[in-house]
Amino acid sequence: MRIGHLVLALLGLALPLCAPSVATAQAQAINTAQVEKLTTDSTAARAAIESGGAAEVAWSWFLWLNMPLTGSAPKTWESWRASSTVYLPNGQEPPPWGQTPPPPAAVIAQAQKLGLNTNLPFHNLDSDVQSDGLALRDRFNQNVRYQILMNQDTFAYIVQNGIYNVNGQQAMAQANKPTDFPPSAFELKTSWIWIGADQSIFNQLNGKYYIVNAYYALVDGSGKPNGLYKVGRAALTGMHIISKPVPQWFWVTFQNVYDAQYTEATNKLPIPPAVMQANQKYRNQLKSLGSIFANYQLMGTQWQFVDGAGKPLLLANSQIETAFQQASSCVTCHAIAGYSVTNGYFNIAKQQNGGITYYTGNPPQTNGYNPLDFVWSLKRAQWQR
Repeated sequence: MRIGHLVLALLGLALPLCAPSVATAQAQAINTAQVEKLTTDSTAARAAIESGGAAEVAWSWFLWLNMPLTGSAPKTWESWRASSTVYLPNGQEPPPWGQTPPPPAAVIAQAQKLGLNTNLPFHNLDSDVQSDGLALRDRFNQNVRYQILMNQDTFAYIVQNGIYNVNGQQAMAQANKPTDFPPSAFELKTSWIWIGADQSIFNQLNGKYYIVNAYYALVDGSGKPNGLYKVGRAALTGMHIISKPVPQWFWVTFQNVYDAQYTEATNKLPIPPAVMQANQKYRNQLKSLGSIFANYQLMGTQWQFVDGAGKPLLLANSQIETAFQQASSCVTCHAIAGYSVTNGYFNIAKQQNGGITYYTGNPPQTNGYNPLDFVWSLKRAQWQR
């Protein structure tokens, strides 16, 4: 097999039966070896980030996570563990990696009635609020929904240290043992427009968004699950990708270019010129492949608290930090992730001028709180009963 054909095969595209076209030549420009190295080799990623290649690393992660880039086969990240299968309601130890609990039988039964392909993954979109406690509405009068996932190295660290429940986190705090994930740890936060079984919504979003099987539990008036589920499809609007090639982690965020048409949110922060240049390069390559992911763009990256002049650096996703984009620093907010035996989790918000704002720039001191290594999702843990 020729090298060009091998690259196309790795990307999930059928081999051409005739001479390569201009589009095929563009598709071959995706360097899959570099994509894999910058995703799986944290040392290489760190070197690239520190030498000014942050946008290249970000796009490499996005491409690798979404392989195969064409076709309906599950993407790399869809085999990762959702936080709902790790931080269990009663604080018990989660099932081992590779033994992810299947969707509830009631979900599969509904999916079959709807004619969904039950051989594809089902995503439990278990939240409809952002970190500030507010919700984002879509143009179909629904809340945008969210899901957090982790790779195997993140999962293994959580299980090995027993911090899948609050008991374990408290024990680490009592022992003054800070959380310290490996450099290969990854976590994703994704945002979704709920399609359900609505054919009209599906027709509007199909061909513009990556669409998956999805469900979520319904709750009673007190917020407790009532045993019923909403089942259908959902469309990916945004994706935060974080990993730890640098000690303070590296923060990447992508959005769909159609988001402002279908959700009640617009981007409040400018896209840096270097990011715009990378977007043009990679989106053109994805378009030449016929990949749905050509409709996604990098909004920015972050790994430092301030710029050379000491000004706080910001990063936000309109789908995930809608109301506080202009006071959003991913790295600063997560730097204060901590747990105290006496006070619980550190408060991400602070009082300012009679209102509430969020930390940006160099993080404040969090004396008395055991560091959670930038991983706020640990706050989803429950007490073991």
